[in-house]
Amino acid sequence: MIIGTIVRNIKTYSGINYLPLTFGQTFNGLVGNNGIGKSSILEALDCFFNLRQWNYNIVTKKSGVVTTRPHIVPVFLFKIEEALFENIDIAKKLSDYVWGLEESDILSQNRDQFKTFSEQLAILKRNYNQENCLLLPIGITHDNNVSLSFFNTKKLGELFIEDFDKVQHGINDEQIKLFEPLLTELKGLIEYIYIPKDIDPDNFTQLETKEIQSLMGETLTEIVEKCVPQSKIQEINQNLNSFIESLTTVLEDYSFRTVGERQVNLRKHDVYKLIVEAYFKIRKLHKSESGHWLEMSVLSSGEKQKAIIELAYHFLKSYRKDTNKIILAIDEPESSLHMSACYDQFNKLFELSLLCKQLIFTTHWYGFIPTVEEGSVCVISKNEKGHLFDLVSVSSYREEVKQAVKSSKGKLPYDIRLKSINDFTQSVVTSILTNEPFNWLICEGSSEKIYFEKYFADIKKDKKLRIIPVGGATEIKRIYNNLQVAYEDFKKEIQGKVILVSDTDAELVQYPTRDELKNLLCFRIVNIEKDKKTVLVKIDSNPVSPKTEIEDALNGNLFFETLLEFRETFPELENIIKDISEPTEDASYYALDLSLSKQKILENFFNAGNNKFDFANKYVSKMNDEYIVPDWIDNLKKLF
Repeated sequence: MIIGTIVRNIKTYSGINYLPLTFGQTFNGLVGNNGIGKSSILEALDCFFNLRQWNYNIVTKKSGVVTTRPHIVPVFLFKIEEALFENIDIAKKLSDYVWGLEESDILSQNRDQFKTFSEQLAILKRNYNQENCLLLPIGITHDNNVSLSFFNTKKLGELFIEDFDKVQHGINDEQIKLFEPLLTELKGLIEYIYIPKDIDPDNFTQLETKEIQSLMGETLTEIVEKCVPQSKIQEINQNLNSFIESLTTVLEDYSFRTVGERQVNLRKHDVYKLIVEAYFKIRKLHKSESGHWLEMSVLSSGEKQKAIIELAYHFLKSYRKDTNKIILAIDEPESSLHMSACYDQFNKLFELSLLCKQLIFTTHWYGFIPTVEEGSVCVISKNEKGHLFDLVSVSSYREEVKQAVKSSKGKLPYDIRLKSINDFTQSVVTSILTNEPFNWLICEGSSEKIYFEKYFADIKKDKKLRIIPVGGATEIKRIYNNLQVAYEDFKKEIQGKVILVSDTDAELVQYPTRDELKNLLCFRIVNIEKDKKTVLVKIDSNPVSPKTEIEDALNGNLFFETLLEFRETFPELENIIKDISEPTEDASYYALDLSLSKQKILENFFNAGNNKFDFANKYVSKMNDEYIVPDWIDNLKKLF
């Protein structure tokens, strides 16, 4: 897998730029305005893997390659068991160095780029065991020498070079050759297939193209060889030679011969080339339509684009056996498609990402973001200083977009904030209009998603249920208001159901909802004092207290047992735990029956770091049939 790519002076990218691609997911999108540099990254990787001709930045064209030193450096992430590394010692040493690298180790002019990497690295450290995973930044310069880009530091020299000159900022061009065997090995572990936007679908879909043969995993020559083995060609030569000899006998003083004493027979290469020319080149891809076979040339541009993706999908799913080396890169897969077809196209792309090592694509259509379960999106923007990159997880995209806007101090483009609302609405509405509709459960945060994913696991596949965290009650309100407007236009055709669920916050977000919209429902969870249970109520109805978050509404006994798992790391929890002996399976808020001071301790625990996320994962890992499912969750499930 490639988690990111460093490019220096390539196309639109001036100087050194680090573009993050993923937190470990296989479905990776690049979004941004036209001309921002999305396709440049896919092309750069094609230069690295497939020797595509380099397209330099204008600075390089003016000042020359020696001065500007263009390079392309992918950052690889491999689990050690995924491949038998011949150069494991140097790979492990380099990887340990990268995992432990700090900002102070990097040259000051490269620290902004390293910050982007280090933010990504913090999440990778949470998701991956550093002992079992190799993190390797290694690529090539314009003249095909090894480059580590800004990872080539003084610290690297001290680790790898015995007589390293302390005056140097990194290892020199001669010393860096020690990484050449590792570079060669890494390139051999990946098969990069690039489908550019401007590709000719008619030509691309012919069997003799290198892309189609890469998707099949074998060349046409190898296929022909299975059908016409060497022994068959020898037999043909023997029969033809017998025929020529018989003619010589008849003609007495004459014979049909080749020039020279040694008579040339049919060669394997000639036979196979002839079969490819005479058999495969006359065959073109056709699509079945109402009992007729339509040639690609008569299909619309959108249908051709769809055919390319479906062809790749079927080859990887049903024909090729080994797909774990493939990184598939696709430039604007929605090109020429109607919006209603984009949803299906990106669902197919997501399925493709599950069949290969990694899928990387560029797009202007943001509606895919909430329609897939797992993936990442790199938002590329630009200011007066250069390119900016915000990496967002698809599974909690609204929550992260909201956070990214704050952390990037407004650098995240308005484009995605607007489009993520409009395209989200379009995407949801489109998905619930089909004969086999999707259903949606929209919740506030990623911890809620973890609980719902587990509790609804038994219906998720059959109901085509998508569970999406959106980053708070205010965002849920905005989405509901957008959806109800779109609902009006399609209410007679709607098949699927959308349910939005909010907490009851201290500062309650209230708004009117419409009961007549039967497939668009909006609820709030709240604890009822007199019944000591959690219920679902309409957003604008009573009660409006007590403050109720999902952690207040879980199985009390399981909640308590999960809390015990954190007592060593967070000793302050002992003040809560010590007075509780046998909690009931009522809502956790009532089962623990905490005083106000103890409620504050628990609230501080959940507000610290990633505790909400970690607690949710621990809670669901302990779930089994012995624990009662809270009534409100059962009631919510029945609505689907």
